[in-house]
Amino acid sequence: MNAKIGRLKNVLLIDDDPAVAGAWQTVLQRRGFQVHAVSNGKLGLRWLETQPVDLVITDIYMDVMDGIETVTAVKKQFPHIKIIAMSGGSRLVNMDSLPLAKMLGADRTLAKPADISELLELIAELDKEMGG
Repeated sequence: MNAKIGRLKNVLLIDDDPAVAGAWQTVLQRRGFQVHAVSNGKLGLRWLETQPVDLVITDIYMDVMDGIETVTAVKKQFPHIKIIAMSGGSRLVNMDSLPLAKMLGADRTLAKPADISELLELIAELDKEMGG
C-alpha cells in the first residue's frame, strides 16, 4: 500500500530494539514521514513535552517504561496524539497485551512481526478518521 502523507506526518517511534526501530524509521522516512526514535516510554514522554507529534508508534515490552505505561501516559497528557501499539509478545509473559493497550487508549494495535504495508494501512485509517 502506498499511503499518502496526511495529517499524521510527525511520528515518534518508541522501541527498545535498535534494529527494529532503525528499520521502521528508515522505511517511514522514505515515505515522507518525519520520524524520531527513542528506546523507551520515559524518553518518549520527554520528547513529547518539547516536540509536536501527530502519531506515536510504541512497542509494548520495553525496559524503563513499557508500552502499556506509555499508552496510558500519552493519552492522559496528550489526548490528541494518535497511538499505534505494537507487540511481538514477551518471552517472560505468555499474554497478548495488545487488547489491554487498546483498552487503555491505543487507537490501533499491530502484532509483530508486521509488514510495513500493515503499518501504513493503520496510519491511513487513522488519517481518514481525522478527515485526511
